[in-house]
Amino acid sequence: MADDNLCALPAEIVVYIFSFLSARELIKCRQLSIRLKEIVDSMIQTEALWQQHCKKDFSSIYQMARYKSKPGLLWYNIYKSLKLWCKLAYAREDLDEFASASELSNEISNVIILRDGLIGVHTRGGIVYYHIETLDKAKREDIKGTYLRYMENDDMIVVLSYNLQLFIIRKTIQNPRFEPCATFDNVKTFLLIDEITYYVTLSDDIYECKCNLSSERLEHSDDGVMSLSYSRNKLYILTFQRSIYSVNGKNLVLECTLSSDTSLLDQLSKYNFLESLDWRIYNQWMYVLNHNLPHGPLRDIIKVRIYGDVVFVGSNWGVLRIYYAPYTGEIFDLYNTEPVRQFNFIERYDCPVLSNCPIIQIDVSEREDGHTVIVAMPKKIAVLNLTHNFKRTASVAMLPYHENSKMKMLKIKDFL
Repeated sequence: MADDNLCALPAEIVVYIFSFLSARELIKCRQLSIRLKEIVDSMIQTEALWQQHCKKDFSSIYQMARYKSKPGLLWYNIYKSLKLWCKLAYAREDLDEFASASELSNEISNVIILRDGLIGVHTRGGIVYYHIETLDKAKREDIKGTYLRYMENDDMIVVLSYNLQLFIIRKTIQNPRFEPCATFDNVKTFLLIDEITYYVTLSDDIYECKCNLSSERLEHSDDGVMSLSYSRNKLYILTFQRSIYSVNGKNLVLECTLSSDTSLLDQLSKYNFLESLDWRIYNQWMYVLNHNLPHGPLRDIIKVRIYGDVVFVGSNWGVLRIYYAPYTGEIFDLYNTEPVRQFNFIERYDCPVLSNCPIIQIDVSEREDGHTVIVAMPKKIAVLNLTHNFKRTASVAMLPYHENSKMKMLKIKDFL
């Protein structure tokens, strides 16, 4: 038998063979014999193996998941947690809140989960840092000032002031000849990708600022740049004329123009523009192109966050919807897909009748057997902990999404 032949092989050869298996196949091999179970269990402890599986199965988000995950989480746990998103319907939820804005200066504009369990909260008074585990303020020094936009990663802090001055701050100085900060005027939008900041001036010139803070003009757009995105190692621009261009060196290449013949959501998703989209303008485009506007809450979209196959949609009225693989055929389609979970963060004392409570930002952190979703609104930040605490074997946790329907036929008690 095949498993007898495997058991007869030296352990080093079995490990080499198993290294080519998918994560699900590897877990199933534990059931073949005691010896193979011991080999697989030893492989599970290998970080490089699970990093490889994360890269293979979650190529678009595995690095982000590691960066924003709970400190100390192993690649194996990250892989398992990412696999569990398809079973979100069964997750237990716990809700907490922090950074309540009782004063105008504390009103929230953005939130970003950073490395080592830090959260950067952009308020009207500056940038304040919290711990994701305790939700207490961190010892890291706040950044004072009033800013229109804020982004941060391991390398840079980038803020845009209300007078459209862009400040790029290097967090570490490896070469003393490099300046620690650069300022650029008349900037209307920007995008931070690793050590590079792309920004657009009021005259629609597109610039690239590298880690040494030297700035280089890439190209000019005659159509009026609406937003920037980065996907598949390319910079894209979306114009007010509904055209999408890629930046190739110092040339703009027309990728497509959104028309009445195209699915707007699908095209915008393909080029990674849904997160930076102004949904008021999107609704105007739908009207101009004679597309049917959605009814109900989906007409009030404020924020969309794409996280692999998971799509978070925040409305103007404090409603968060979470979708998994919202496709009709191969077309990205929120309007004809039901959310897996829905949460309402509006509170009558916070948001009286006739006032709104927009969800302005959504971010995600992976935990062991669960996920933490940070939902920012102007008056507060909600922390949604989703925990998968059902009884299951390791192989059940690795089941792919297309087998999720089989799981739903099991009794609910099997997941608790």
